Amino acid sequence: MAALLFLLIAANNLIKILRDSIFLGHHSVSELPYLYILVAVFAGVIIATYTRYTAHVSLVRLILATNAIIIFMIAGFWFLLTYIDPAWSHYAFYIWSAMVSVIAVAQLWTLANQIFNPDQGKRLFGLLTAGGTIGGAAAAFATKWTLHLSVESNHFLWVVGGIYLAASLLLFLTQRRLKETTPEKGVVNTNETEAGTAENVFARLADSRYLKTIAAVILVSVVVSTLFDFELKTAAKASYPSKSALAIFFSSYYGWLSVATLFSQLILTGKALSKLGLSASLYVTPVTLLTGALAIMIWPGLIAAALTRIADAALRNSIHRSSMEIIYMAVPANVKKAIKTFLDVVVERAGDASAGFIILLVSFSSLVGYRTYVHFICVGLMFLWIALIRFLQSGYAEALRQGVLPNEPSLPLGSDATAHAKLSSGD
Repeated sequence: MAALLFLLIAANNLIKILRDSIFLGHHSVSELPYLYILVAVFAGVIIATYTRYTAHVSLVRLILATNAIIIFMIAGFWFLLTYIDPAWSHYAFYIWSAMVSVIAVAQLWTLANQIFNPDQGKRLFGLLTAGGTIGGAAAAFATKWTLHLSVESNHFLWVVGGIYLAASLLLFLTQRRLKETTPEKGVVNTNETEAGTAENVFARLADSRYLKTIAAVILVSVVVSTLFDFELKTAAKASYPSKSALAIFFSSYYGWLSVATLFSQLILTGKALSKLGLSASLYVTPVTLLTGALAIMIWPGLIAAALTRIADAALRNSIHRSSMEIIYMAVPANVKKAIKTFLDVVVERAGDASAGFIILLVSFSSLVGYRTYVHFICVGLMFLWIALIRFLQSGYAEALRQGVLPNEPSLPLGSDATAHAKLSSGD
């Protein structure tokens, strides 16, 4: 499993390097907000369709079939981008890359959850996550070194295809050892079925201030992250106008991002939750990003934007994610799955689209210096994020007092969060 994650995250980082350099090498940054909106729309539709029609398919077969489709589409994109290179293909490749990064990795984590029991997961998932992060760093730095040899970046699509082929062969050869555990047929959890309907999801969100606060925190944090992504790509386009130079920059960026993420996952997360406690850990990400936003105002340019975006992505996948997983523990088990799926898929995609609309509205109203206004909106949203955390803390404490954590010990907002942090360290 660690080898499979190593390969998939390596492939995903390669795809991200290619998609960013290809799009920014041919298009203006003013087109990015349209892209954010399109990614959100297509991701929502495709993931909803995928979830509906693949629920009863054997997971190993589903992964192998998905990898085969990905390899086939990689060959198609290579031909399209190398020999025809129409403008719409850059949009299509960017949107496709978003689907691949979500579905392929999610499938593998689903398989890991079937193979390992909860006790094994607590011990091993952190190591599996580290294996994937190392793969991402290795792919990014190797790409940067190879690009210096004047290799055409489009040809790296064959490397991506080879990685997915290697992952498929590894999975096929070891599938006998990957014993999947499936629920007994005919056994239906009526509580989960009822909680999973769309009507009940919206009803519970409407009735629960706590769930609405969680949704608001997720929405605002995703909007902030996407706005920082826009600022980074704007600065990168200004500094590196050619596709080859952008590919070298983004390979370095994604490499150091993987290093920062690995450091955060293995060292910072545990120390933050054990030393600071849940309450203070929730503030780490927005306060750090606010500091980065102020740094961008004082020293505008690519370095400040890149460092702030690295901090955003690294903390989001470590301290922020672990803290939010603990927050979810105050949600009753029979509704957690449906609510969490809705928030992770629908609300996050809504955050991407909202950021795109914000950029468009500001650009239409003020064509001169609109990027400065986007930055100030981003700063304002971070203050809103910090304010929402206060409501989140009070809602969590109230949920504990009402005893909505079945079979779970009470988790104070202080340093006793260590054990619970381990539950989510490998997500």
